[in-house]
Amino acid sequence: MKNCLIVINRMSGRAAKIDKEKLLARFGAAYSVTVRELLSPADEWSAEGYSLVVACGGDGTFNRALNRCAASGTDLIYYSFGTFNECAKAKGAPKGSREFIRLYEYAELNGRFFGYVAATGSFTPLGYTVDAAKKQKIGVLAYLLRVLGEYRVWNVPARITADGESEQGVYTLIMAIDSVRCFGFRFNRLYAADDGKVHLLTVKSPGKDNLINRAKIFFPLFRAFFVGFGREFRGKHMTFRAVKELDISLSSPVVFDVDGDAADCAGTLHIRVIKPKNKVYIGDFDALTL
Repeated sequence: MKNCLIVINRMSGRAAKIDKEKLLARFGAAYSVTVRELLSPADEWSAEGYSLVVACGGDGTFNRALNRCAASGTDLIYYSFGTFNECAKAKGAPKGSREFIRLYEYAELNGRFFGYVAATGSFTPLGYTVDAAKKQKIGVLAYLLRVLGEYRVWNVPARITADGESEQGVYTLIMAIDSVRCFGFRFNRLYAADDGKVHLLTVKSPGKDNLINRAKIFFPLFRAFFVGFGREFRGKHMTFRAVKELDISLSSPVVFDVDGDAADCAGTLHIRVIKPKNKVYIGDFDALTL
């Protein structure tokens, strides 16, 4: 009998809804099942030696499962129990569907895979700084309470080369997104599944972090996330475009939000879309049948 590992992240925003017995009943008939419940950030797990991993948690759980299963060649089924669930909402099965959606490609940053976003700059720390206990207690409100604290101008010097076209500048936001949505905003109407592309969003910095410059970045950020994009946009202060190959050369180390996890990045970041060798599925747990 094949081996299956069920990973349950009890720190995720909606972890209280994870039904372990339902999972055991569903996968126990075809697999020899091991259950790993994560109770603290220090808890680790490995996909090595398993034919299937069933991961239950938020976007960060999915990111770690995506990478570990790719490394071991293990098939993955993901059920979303996070606060925003960006990956599942963007790429998963419609609510109530009993069908799994298979991912035939995902994005890669210097060998690390991500499901929907890799970004640095204004507001991006929200993805990895909000306390897990608060997310479980008050949900999305835990993020909203920190929005004003993260509203500031960043200065990230970088040289960006997208499909051979280069520009150099100082940015308050650099985002590579492989999804229709991010930060709860469904703004990327250019996104198409399995098209071999990621989308680059950049907003240039107006200078120092002060009230005047914070006001200046409000308008491009509002344009990007509240209005959204139905076509590529290239302006003086903001760019949004589809790319196949992307290099971001950083002048100094910065922290990127990669699917809700903090990643220390330095040097040149190479981003592209690749096809996985293992099988990756996203399902709707509420529609799971025994």
